[in-house]
Amino acid sequence: MEDRQAVKTIYVDMDDVLCETARRFLAVIEREFGKSVAYDQLTDFDFEQSCGLKPAERKRLYEIVHLPDELLGIAPMGEAIAILKEWTLAGYAIAIVTGRPPATYEVSLQWLARYEVPYHSFTVVDKYGRFQTENTIGLTLVELAAQRFCWAVEDSLKMANFLAHEMNLTVALLDRPWNQGAIQHPKIRRCANWQGIGRAFSNGATF
Repeated sequence: MEDRQAVKTIYVDMDDVLCETARRFLAVIEREFGKSVAYDQLTDFDFEQSCGLKPAERKRLYEIVHLPDELLGIAPMGEAIAILKEWTLAGYAIAIVTGRPPATYEVSLQWLARYEVPYHSFTVVDKYGRFQTENTIGLTLVELAAQRFCWAVEDSLKMANFLAHEMNLTVALLDRPWNQGAIQHPKIRRCANWQGIGRAFSNGATF
């Protein structure tokens, strides 16, 4: 069996790791529902709770934010793209692993092309039990666990725990208001920004 340490594929989440998705959501909430919520107040990624949305408003929010024009309008994190380019030049493959629904696959690829994000694979995974994977391109978490990566970058503490516990991966957890829970695995390190992630993984170092 191939040694995991020989694998040079880096798992990289998309939303709020490569692009400012939460900020876009908050802008939509203010525009559509007249509710202004500061980014730092988004302590739970359940927008119904964090932003005081009614169930019907939450449903409408997710319909709107997954429209192609809205997804294409999400701002990139330039520092993330620059570091991915550095990793690619160093010989690493970038595997973008998103929890977006399968229907967003093509527009997500368009966004990546628009901002010249380097990547070698793009995979949709039902990370949070939000959509069906049967007869779609989406993978289950069990199917994800069968794949091989050398380390990972995530903004979800829940997914970071899965990657560390179930896949034995070293995980850089990009610091966000909604992931402030206690870290309970030695393979997870909280990083303030992409510069910190770049330093943590410099020359392929592990924590």
